[in-house]
Amino acid sequence: MTAVEAAIDATPAAPLSPALRVLEQLLSSDDAEPAEVHERLCALSDDELMHYGLRAYRMNLMALFGGRWSMEAIARAARQAAISKMWLGWEYHHHYLPRLTPEAPPAHLRRLPLDTIRSLLAEGRGLVVATFHLGHMRHLPSDIAHAGIPVLVPLARDAYGNYESARLANPGAAFWQTFRHVCVEENGGTLALARALAKGSCVFSSIDGNTGMDGPRGGDRRSLVNMLDTQVRVKNGVIAMAARFGAPILPIIAATTDGERTCHVLPAIDPCAPLAGEASERFVETTVRALYAWFGESLLDFASEWCGGDLFHQWRVPRAVREKSLEEVEAQLLGELMEGARIQLDTTRAMPLPGDGNRLFVDVHTMKCYRLPEREADLTGLLLDPRRGVGLDWLDGLEEERRASVWRFLCLMASREILAVRHERASAAA
Repeated sequence: MTAVEAAIDATPAAPLSPALRVLEQLLSSDDAEPAEVHERLCALSDDELMHYGLRAYRMNLMALFGGRWSMEAIARAARQAAISKMWLGWEYHHHYLPRLTPEAPPAHLRRLPLDTIRSLLAEGRGLVVATFHLGHMRHLPSDIAHAGIPVLVPLARDAYGNYESARLANPGAAFWQTFRHVCVEENGGTLALARALAKGSCVFSSIDGNTGMDGPRGGDRRSLVNMLDTQVRVKNGVIAMAARFGAPILPIIAATTDGERTCHVLPAIDPCAPLAGEASERFVETTVRALYAWFGESLLDFASEWCGGDLFHQWRVPRAVREKSLEEVEAQLLGELMEGARIQLDTTRAMPLPGDGNRLFVDVHTMKCYRLPEREADLTGLLLDPRRGVGLDWLDGLEEERRASVWRFLCLMASREILAVRHERASAAA
């Protein structure tokens, strides 16, 4: 884990606000009223939502959509995604599963292609239903199982534990007659998937979880593909398994469309027969590229329901950015300042990370970190305040050694293009 991953993944250490304390109790309960849970989540401030990963959502959505969307649109989508993750997760695990009965409930999703699923399974080659950590993905295998189609779901250890707890608490539900779950971070998990496909069964997988024996950051069975002009390194194990057994892959995304939970489906990707060697490798790479291209385009519409967006930095590849020479940057920056310009942090490229009084910044493209000296609280404020910025007047007011240190730091950041130069007249710097 890199320094930026550790900082982004860390839960803020500040004491919980009264609103968060109440919400934490509700989120751990199976008896809370859904309307109250949703209302309290939506009422949280942005600072309070940092507890639920808002900072990571902002960084990752900035990296993915920074050249396409305004900062306001990114901030709005990041907030909605953080709320959606908590809300949909609670609604499913604490409200839906505990209330299941021995009778299967009606389908939750519109346009679920059950006839297509049955038709593909009837060929006897098995089927992989592939989705992503987006929207109502949990209800996809639930609706399939409640339609009487046995389905096996590979899960990471924590998600496996959630389902296992639900099964033990409500073993009489019809759900468990056709729904099986397996932990693929433990011995035997992958073998269970292979056996299911070999028998012609349905496997359901959220393929962007990067889950496996080597965990989300491991290097086993990976493909390097593009998603909205961003390189991502993703697991391809379940796709390779489909190729090995000749099982078709049916891509489905379930997201809110016109106020309803709706399935969006691609035609099945079919190897037509068991594949091996180069034929298998070509099929896997072509399929993974197509799936993630579709996922990226889908995020343009459904990023506000991207519950996996807070973990995107674990599998996207940092961008290489051309670094200018310090001598060139220093001359250019000094010239701009002498003409009255002011320097600020480029908020399309960089953002503060938790702790240390906002002294730690991350470049969202390269995921490199920059730490300001502890005594430079004034500099931090100027870089972050859109009404001020760092000007020559402020720099010239510093004692010589401090000015040299600050100047070196600013030139370094400018050489990596994470500072913005503003020429319009700014209010006096404090």
